[in-house]
Amino acid sequence: MVWSGRLFAIPGIAALIIFILARPQEFFPLLQRVPFLHLFTALAVLGWVIDVRLRRLQPIAAPTLPWVIGFFVWAIIGTAVLLPDQLVNRTLELVSLFALYGTIAHAVQRFRTFQLVAGVVAATTLFIALVCFHQGLADLQCVAGEESNADIIGKPDGRPCENNEQCRGPDAEPGFEYRCEHVGLFGTYSIEERVRYRGELHDPNEVALTISAGALSLLIAFAIRKRRAPSVFFYGLGAALVFYTVFMTQSRGGLVAGLLVPGIFIVRRYGPKSLIPAAMVAIPVLMLGGRSGESADQSTLERYDAWSTGLSMFRSNPVFGVGARQFAEHHYLTAHNTFVLAFAELGFPGFVLFMAVLYLSFKSLIVGLRQLRNVPGSDVATTWGLALLASMAGIVFQINTLSFAYHAVMWIFFALVGAWSSAIRYHLPTFRVRMTWRDFFIVIAICASFIGIVLPLFLRSKGF
Repeated sequence: MVWSGRLFAIPGIAALIIFILARPQEFFPLLQRVPFLHLFTALAVLGWVIDVRLRRLQPIAAPTLPWVIGFFVWAIIGTAVLLPDQLVNRTLELVSLFALYGTIAHAVQRFRTFQLVAGVVAATTLFIALVCFHQGLADLQCVAGEESNADIIGKPDGRPCENNEQCRGPDAEPGFEYRCEHVGLFGTYSIEERVRYRGELHDPNEVALTISAGALSLLIAFAIRKRRAPSVFFYGLGAALVFYTVFMTQSRGGLVAGLLVPGIFIVRRYGPKSLIPAAMVAIPVLMLGGRSGESADQSTLERYDAWSTGLSMFRSNPVFGVGARQFAEHHYLTAHNTFVLAFAELGFPGFVLFMAVLYLSFKSLIVGLRQLRNVPGSDVATTWGLALLASMAGIVFQINTLSFAYHAVMWIFFALVGAWSSAIRYHLPTFRVRMTWRDFFIVIAICASFIGIVLPLFLRSKGF
């Protein structure tokens, strides 16, 4: 048996996950002197190469690898054609994201190692949830800074407040905008009293998705695996804290995603008949949580406008789109929909490649869980497979309102599904998941229907 502690790739992968998600380099100035993200990426890749050379890992490709390569290569080709002056920066960015996916998906080939990496993801996202939980309970303070897309970029000035007007009093510094927000640890503060984190998780909706998929789902899986009362209590308490933090983000999609995660476990355990009592619990939660009122309605209208603009971008260049990371250069907001973002920026080929990765990830989980159903001793594999299925279900629901095509969280979970498939293959060599011609035509049909029928009809019904 290959013990995870002897794999050279794992320390680099663990550090990379922590620095990408928790971003300690942003609130500890000493860490900013070294480019740790690039360093840990190099260590993870080098560690994987060493492990393969030492035959501790097998050079076996994850089912999604060819399609992931195609997606990133197409994004680079599109940049070279449309924006050659941005080619170097965009290539470095995409290569770093591919390295994150590639090392996790191919350096984890045993369930012991998988549990270690899943533990790092769970612990990191639980830390983020704890910071946001504390933020939501913290006192309101004045935050001074500059307005940017209905947000404020600045720092707290220490004055207590109850509303924005109090912050604009005689003690306000001229030239600054002020908000009254909850101020948390590590320089974090809320937006319209909705808790959030830093870096790629500065948006409350992104926080809700990340902690639902990364902490809530995986903590439930750890509780199922451990089964001892103290462990179940600890993981259950963590899961409850995470869900309440999702509630404090006031994210409507996040609440649905947060309810989907335990819902998948419940339906798997008790069957479809459990949907009725689960719905009776979920409906009041959805009614009490999430934003409402004029602000929420305006946000919805702006989202529809962005989707309509994305269709126009696609129609102007259905092959290459407008180029990776260029949506915001053609519209005042981001796409607020991962699928719209993919076809608007990368054209139809890029959209098909992204959907192929998503399709194969779900196919791997469904086929794997089905084949393991009657295999003795497969409890570990089925528990983690179910956790990933719950995470992916929540992610897919919420990326309908988020731009996640290049988001690290999206690719971490694509990678974890690939790693899970590799771990099954180690114990069950006959396990294979491939993109058949039938699958490929299904993906193309889904993409064409979404662009040509579903989205236009939906937007027309909303007056766009």
